[in-house]
Amino acid sequence: MSRFSEATNSLAHCLLYALAFLAACLSAVAQPATVSAPLSADEVMRRVVAMNEVRAKALESYSSLRSYHLECHCLSHKTADMVVRADYQAPNKKVFTIVSESGSGSVRDRVFKKLLEAEQESMQEENQQRSAITLENYTFQVSDYKKTETDEFYVLEAQPRTKNKFLFRGRVWVSAKDFAITRVEGEPAVNPSWWTLKTDFKRSYQEIGDFWLPASNQSETKVRIFGTAVLSIEYREYQITQAAGAGVAPFLENPSNGQ
Repeated sequence: MSRFSEATNSLAHCLLYALAFLAACLSAVAQPATVSAPLSADEVMRRVVAMNEVRAKALESYSSLRSYHLECHCLSHKTADMVVRADYQAPNKKVFTIVSESGSGSVRDRVFKKLLEAEQESMQEENQQRSAITLENYTFQVSDYKKTETDEFYVLEAQPRTKNKFLFRGRVWVSAKDFAITRVEGEPAVNPSWWTLKTDFKRSYQEIGDFWLPASNQSETKVRIFGTAVLSIEYREYQITQAAGAGVAPFLENPSNGQ
C-alpha cells in the first residue's frame, strides 16, 4: 500500500472517529439535563397540593380590585379597560362588580365579561378538579432548582395528561419555603378556536399574609388574519378574612402533615 493510501485511510479513520465523537456529544446535549434537587417533581407537587389544602381551609373570604387592559393590534386598532371588584367567599363563591370601564364596547362585552363568566364557571367543584395543578392532571419534571441565601425554588416542566380547556403546558415555579406556586408560564393545552393561532401566558402570584394570591396575568394571542391581542390583568388591594383558629405556619415545618 502506498504512503498516500495509508495517509488517506488514516485521515478517513480520524474523520470517522471525529464524527462519531461529535454525534455522541450532540446526543448528550440533546438529552434533557439531569437537575440535582433535594426532592423529586412528584414529591414537590404532593407538598404543594397538601399546602394548598391547608391554605384553602384557612382562607374564609377576601376582596380585591383587578384591572383589565386589552390592546388589539388588529385590522382596526382597539383598546379597552375595566376595573372589577372581586369578592370571594369559601369554598367556591365569587361575586364580581364592575367599578369602571372604558374603550371598545365589543372588547369589554366579548372579552372581559366572557373572562368573568369563565372564572365563575371554573369555580364549580368539578371544574376546580379538572383545572387544578396536580399530579392527576399533569406530569412533572424538575428542570431547574436554585437555592440562595434568601430564596429556594423549583422550576417544573408541566405536561397535561389530557386535553381540555382548563389545562396548559409549560413551566411552574414553586417556592421551597412555602410549597406555593409563585409563577406559571405556558400555553393552553387546547387551542380555544380556529381563529387562534397561538396563545402564550405568564401568571404570577404574590404573598399576602399566609396566602399566595394572583398578582398579574399577561397573555398574547395571535389571531388568524386579524393580528395580535395583548391582555393584562393586575390584582391589588387585597382584604383577607382568615378562618378563626386556622393557621398555615405549623404545617410549613412538615408539609407531609397535610397529606
